[in-house]
Amino acid sequence: MHSKPRPFSIFLKLSVFIGMLWASLCSFPALAQNSLDAGFERDVNRYRWTSEAKVGLDLGRWTLQTKNLFRSDAFLLFGDQLSFRDENRFSFRGQRPTGNGQRQIVSYGRADWYSLSRVFRQDTWFGMRWEGAQPFWIEPVIGLAIDSRPGFGVNRANAPVRTDLGPGFGLDFGLPMTEFNGYFLTADGEARFERTSPRVGRLLRSHIFSRRTFENTTVQTRFKGASVRRDAYQSASFLNRDDAVNRQSETVESTRSDTLDLELMVDSRISSTLSFSGGMDVSTNSRSVRTLRAPSEAMFFDSNFNRRIVEGNLAAMYVKGNTRARFAMRVGAEVERRRLDNADDLPSAQAAQKLNLLRQADNERGYLSLQHTLNTSLNRWWQIQFDGSANILKHDTPEINQDDRDELLYNVMFGSRFHVGENLDLTVQVLGSWFHTVYLKAVRSAENNIQRSLRYRPSVEWTPSRKTRFRYTNEVRATYTVDDFLLPGRRPTDQAAREMRHEIQTEHSRSSGMVFKVDASYSDLRLGRFLDKVFAEIPVDTLRTYSGWVRVQTGNKVQAEIGIRFYIRSDFDRSANVRYTIPETQSQSSISRMGRTRIDQIGPTTSISWTMRRNAFIRLEGWAVRQRVSRVLYGEFPDGLGSVIKKAASRGQTSIIPNVSVSMKWTW
Repeated sequence: MHSKPRPFSIFLKLSVFIGMLWASLCSFPALAQNSLDAGFERDVNRYRWTSEAKVGLDLGRWTLQTKNLFRSDAFLLFGDQLSFRDENRFSFRGQRPTGNGQRQIVSYGRADWYSLSRVFRQDTWFGMRWEGAQPFWIEPVIGLAIDSRPGFGVNRANAPVRTDLGPGFGLDFGLPMTEFNGYFLTADGEARFERTSPRVGRLLRSHIFSRRTFENTTVQTRFKGASVRRDAYQSASFLNRDDAVNRQSETVESTRSDTLDLELMVDSRISSTLSFSGGMDVSTNSRSVRTLRAPSEAMFFDSNFNRRIVEGNLAAMYVKGNTRARFAMRVGAEVERRRLDNADDLPSAQAAQKLNLLRQADNERGYLSLQHTLNTSLNRWWQIQFDGSANILKHDTPEINQDDRDELLYNVMFGSRFHVGENLDLTVQVLGSWFHTVYLKAVRSAENNIQRSLRYRPSVEWTPSRKTRFRYTNEVRATYTVDDFLLPGRRPTDQAAREMRHEIQTEHSRSSGMVFKVDASYSDLRLGRFLDKVFAEIPVDTLRTYSGWVRVQTGNKVQAEIGIRFYIRSDFDRSANVRYTIPETQSQSSISRMGRTRIDQIGPTTSISWTMRRNAFIRLEGWAVRQRVSRVLYGEFPDGLGSVIKKAASRGQTSIIPNVSVSMKWTW
């Protein structure tokens, strides 16, 4: 049924009712620990309010659990205008034992509201739960569902809101972990059917898990199945713009998705040091889209999607003393197919165009992955680590799709850690990768390339006392991307990226409870065109960043922190734009040249945290940023305006960005 509801008024009435109910229920004794989480954030262009309340009550023989989640975002747009997006989700569950204790009366439901999309949904369920002598239980329910959301009309800015109301019924069941003839079994599932005419909703879900141990071998199986149907309003005029009658009508689009997943896992211990594991995972997904209640003159597309995945894995583990080694292999295949179900009912041109779009997304994927890891200690002071992998991907597509490609990837990491005395640790890591991409279609073969990357990462951690810690990390990275070949008449696109990075972290505690913390980093990233034959590069850009944060922390139960943070970034800009004032006429003008753009940020930071009993707390964080964006322009300037333009570019634009965050949790 259709009507013209007011979702906000419905939500407001519901919220008032829930608030009154909440206030009245709080006078009853609490069943378990209740909590209220609330927060507020203000960042660059957004305000956010959040709250989460959980209350459990004991009302005579009834037990009631409620949960309410609220989030409101206000985005600052141009002209200091605010755009709000509010969401509220409320749920409850109550139960009451009856009879001999093996039956329970249950009632639960939810109410969700989304302001931006003007969607309001509420459903309430009532039923009986039976528990047998075994831990198996079953819970049939009946209910009522209300769904309100925008439909489609001639004026999309004021689309009518459709409210659908209808009955529903469902069944839940569960079997906790139970032993049966040596097998450990667990199962659960749910079924929901709703008819909010003219739309229909369906949810079927099941999960079965079993485990059996034979001497030193454990076999586990897992089955998951789901079937979902969701109906939504769609415009019947999307592809029928020339039909004035159809532009005023709407249809119901029904999406049905069926998923099956079967997993087998085997773990076997051969000896005290050697073990094997393996598994296989088979899954399928079928999704169909059907258009219901469409006018006979309207044109629409019914499509089907199918995905099949088969994956197997095998691993061997060796553990002896301080040595741990693992070898693993993973192989799999994936197939995706799409088709147009009502192609015979469509005009040939439209059917061919849609079929072409669907077939372009079809693909077949096969992959193989090998991995080896090794961790060992040569002595009490020296540890080494190795991690290597090889991956092959074959991605096949139809002739109309040019993304047919093969990929080969090698990764390797070697690390060594030295304990120099009790207070000093030295760590060295060397990482490398080799990635080759080959497009099999001739039209994209010019994109075939090889990417090589090498990283050297040493670090030092010094702990001279229990109250002082110092850590320094350095990283040198080089990445080179080279095309397989160069077409005649084209410029080479080989690229190089080299980076040097330093990071320092220091922490010192005083006996008075005061803690000093210092974090600093520096990065120099250089990009350029790579000349592979002579192993050289032509510089294109240099990006430098500096950052630092100094802070002092004190207190225990009530903890306070104050500090200062800065960030500097300098980058090449091919089109740096500067606005300036012409002295003679006092008029505004602008100029664009190649140059460098520099961003300077600095500001104070502070936080106060108060931890109370039962995990309750209040925390306030605030930080402000003074940002200046300045530029340096290269090239020639108009006569007599060079100094004016340079001063305007150096002065730049300055802004103050306040940020604040308040969060709290109260339990009772």
